[in-house]
Amino acid sequence: MKLWRLVAGVLGFAAVVVGVTPAWACACGGYLADAASRARVFGENALVRFDGQREEIVLSMAVQGVSKKAAWIMPVPSAAEVSLGDQDTFYHLETVTAPKVVLRKTYWPFRGLGSRDGASAGAPPPGSAVDVRQQMTLGPFQVVRLGGTSASAVTDWLRTNGYVVPATLGTNLTPYLIEKWEIVAVKLAPKSATGQLSGATPPLQLSFASSRIVYPMRLSKGATSEQTVTVYVASEHRVDASQLPDPAVQPELLYAGRVTDRPELTGSSNFLTAYSVTYTDPSRITNDFGFTRAPTDDAFQRTTYITENDGLLSTIAVVFAGLLLLGLLAALIARTLVGRSPR
Repeated sequence: MKLWRLVAGVLGFAAVVVGVTPAWACACGGYLADAASRARVFGENALVRFDGQREEIVLSMAVQGVSKKAAWIMPVPSAAEVSLGDQDTFYHLETVTAPKVVLRKTYWPFRGLGSRDGASAGAPPPGSAVDVRQQMTLGPFQVVRLGGTSASAVTDWLRTNGYVVPATLGTNLTPYLIEKWEIVAVKLAPKSATGQLSGATPPLQLSFASSRIVYPMRLSKGATSEQTVTVYVASEHRVDASQLPDPAVQPELLYAGRVTDRPELTGSSNFLTAYSVTYTDPSRITNDFGFTRAPTDDAFQRTTYITENDGLLSTIAVVFAGLLLLGLLAALIARTLVGRSPR
C-alpha cells in the first residue's frame, strides 16, 4: 500500500472540546500534540493479528480536541511495515463481539417476577547514536523509522526535527530501546499555517516479525488522563491476557469465538478474543500486554436480557385472572350462604 495513503489521513483529530487538559500518550504509543493545543487521547481500539511468526497491529485512536501540529509514536519489536488500515475494521469487530440479546416476555400482572434486566457473562548502553532507518517527506507529513539505544539521543533527534517531546518520553522509551525495539514516528501538520488537525483517526497498520503476541503499552505511563483500550486478538486459538500492563487492573473478556465470515480474520488466524480495560491511573502501567494460548478454545459471548411485556397475552392474562378471582369470590359467597341457611 502506498505511503501517501498512510499520511493522507493518519491522524485527523476529533471535534473541538473546550477546556480539555493537554495530554500526549495513548494506551499503546504516544500522541505528541503541540503545546498550544487542547487535545488529548482517552483510548483506542486495536486489532492484533498473529500467525505464529508475524504480528500485525491495526490501531485507531480516540482523540478529543484540535492541534495545529502533532505526532504519533509507537515502539515495535522489529522492523515495521507501515500502511493505512481499513476504515471499517472496528465497526465490523464491534458488530461481531456485541452482546447477544435475549428477549424475555412477561405478562402483567406477573411482570418482573423471576427475571432481571441487564448484562451477564456466560476477564541504555552509552555511545549509541540514532539510526534513521527510513524517512519520507510527503507534503506536510513525515514517516520515520528510528533505532538506537540512547533515549536522550532519540528524544534529541525528535526535538531537533520538530517533534514535541514531553519530559517523560525519554524515560518511557528507554526500556524499548534497551530491548532493541524500533520506534515508528509520524509527524503531521496542516497544509496551511492557519489550519488545524481535526476529525477522527483512521486505522493505522503496522506489521513486523514476532515470536509472541505483544501489544505495546509502556509509553502510556506518561498519560495524564484516564485511558481505555480494547484489544481484539486474532490468532489460531483463544488467548489469555497473561501479561498485564498494570497487574492490579484485570481486563474484561468481551468475546471469544471462531469467526469465518469477516475479511479482517483470514486463514488460520480466525479465532477472535476481545478484551477491554480502563486505566484510571496510567502512571501505574509498567509493562506491555502479552497474550498466550488459552487452555481451551471455549467460546464466550456476553448476554443482555431485555424484558418485554406482551400486550395481547397480558390482556388475556388480566381477563383470566379477573374471572378466576370472581369465581373464587362467588364460591366463597355461596359457601357462606349455604352455611347460614336454616335446616
